[in-house]
Amino acid sequence: MQKILNISEKRILKKKTLSSLKNIFKSIPTKYLYDEKGSKLFEDICNTKEYYLTRVEEKLLKKYSLEIVKLSQPEDIFEFGSGSSKKSVLLISARIKNFTQLSYSSLDISDKALNMSFDEIKKVNKSIKINLFKGDFLNDLNKIYLVKKPRLFLFLGSTLGNFDDKLAIDFLGNLRKVMNKKDYLLLGLDMVKDVNIITAAYNDSKGITRKFNKNILSVINKKYQLNFKKNNFEHKAEFNSDKSQVEMFLKSKIKHNIEFSDNSNIQIEAGERILTEISRKFSFTIIEKLLEKSGLKIERKFQDNKKFYSLLLIRTT
Repeated sequence: MQKILNISEKRILKKKTLSSLKNIFKSIPTKYLYDEKGSKLFEDICNTKEYYLTRVEEKLLKKYSLEIVKLSQPEDIFEFGSGSSKKSVLLISARIKNFTQLSYSSLDISDKALNMSFDEIKKVNKSIKINLFKGDFLNDLNKIYLVKKPRLFLFLGSTLGNFDDKLAIDFLGNLRKVMNKKDYLLLGLDMVKDVNIITAAYNDSKGITRKFNKNILSVINKKYQLNFKKNNFEHKAEFNSDKSQVEMFLKSKIKHNIEFSDNSNIQIEAGERILTEISRKFSFTIIEKLLEKSGLKIERKFQDNKKFYSLLLIRTT
């Protein structure tokens, strides 16, 4: 098994997490959706009929991978939030046809996802050098080792949509600091479209997204010794048209108390919601503003015929 290098800071995040639960508008950091079980559930979500994002992005990569690697000429591919890397292998396969010394690196918060990534990449080429890093790409990006050879950074799956403007600019700006002139970023983004298509993707008929959302309670129960009960909540995912984003919540069915290890507690009312994730849907106007503020610019755009989804090849300004 490939060694995973943990680059995450030894920070105490408990105070921040618990304070977000004590706010009037309660929330849990989205990253806690992705423990080992959550990562597997998300892979299952990607295979549901309603979740179009993965299928459309994969089709775009199958169609344009050769063009993308020809333009970017990477000698190293560095992926954020790789999941199983089933999509990134399309770019790797396209590149190693003409450059056999390609290396691949992955940064993810989940050991499960990193191990899945390793297995997928090795299926493509057993000799490819792989580096696996465990960390939070919002907080640990500054620990990425710098290289002189051209890099193609991958941020696929519209993961940028999980960030509000401030976090998006922080991430992109920090990435800009580690990019060289010859480096590129390939950014996958879900675009604005019919609301019914969007909301169905987060309310699949098999109920996998429901399990995925509720699993976050098990994660923080274990991490912070809390007493959330999943059966006290129901999964909700709705589109906020004012902010152009899906908002995923856990809605309390009953009035109950949550006890903390410091002997404090909070009361959750029946009908009260806890925000677990946002998934923004982009226009080019929005993304160009975010990139401009981060010192980045779009070099090429790749879209499907329905314009559901975009792959953007991005460089430094």
